[in-house]
Amino acid sequence: MSHSTADLLGVMRDHRLRVFTTSDVLTLTGMRRSAATHALRRMAARRLVVRVRRGLWVNGMAEDLSPYELVRHLAAPWPAYVSLYSALADYGVVQEIPHVIYAVTAGRTRRYHTPLGGLHFHHLPARLIWGYAMKQVGRAVFPLAEPEKALLDLAYLALTPRSPLTLPQRRERRWPLNAATLKAYAARFECPPLAALLRLRL
Repeated sequence: MSHSTADLLGVMRDHRLRVFTTSDVLTLTGMRRSAATHALRRMAARRLVVRVRRGLWVNGMAEDLSPYELVRHLAAPWPAYVSLYSALADYGVVQEIPHVIYAVTAGRTRRYHTPLGGLHFHHLPARLIWGYAMKQVGRAVFPLAEPEKALLDLAYLALTPRSPLTLPQRRERRWPLNAATLKAYAARFECPPLAALLRLRL
């Protein structure tokens, strides 16, 4: 194992790097970019790290690694959080488990295909990026919408012309959500069509 690879493994361990960029490595090690890139490629060949996209890596030895942890890094510098079908499934509001991870962001709508799975980012205006918190599962930490906000995000986006998103089927008479929170959050959207949909279907 080369000196650069050994140094990098030590940095990943000491700084508990889970998802990181090549620039992070340069800052923490003082390595030249070419040396860091070569070291990371060698480590990727041995599955010590996983290349997510150019300049973005995942520590292949990290415990409890969740693809949800990619959301903040793929959306950067825009804020983003797990929402829509993924958050609703995580809370058990819907039974169907989506085959990709759904997130919302103040940035552009985009899709990513990564070794950890597919991620679909849907754009929300910056004024609607709220109603989420950091959730920890084992050692994984990621931003997750509150269930009421996740449903409202989905309803709001479903109202957009030509949107590929639709509300899931409700299996019970009512959604298992906090009605007061749902109403208060809906008012913050300041969207009359959403309010009408809320009265009609939610």
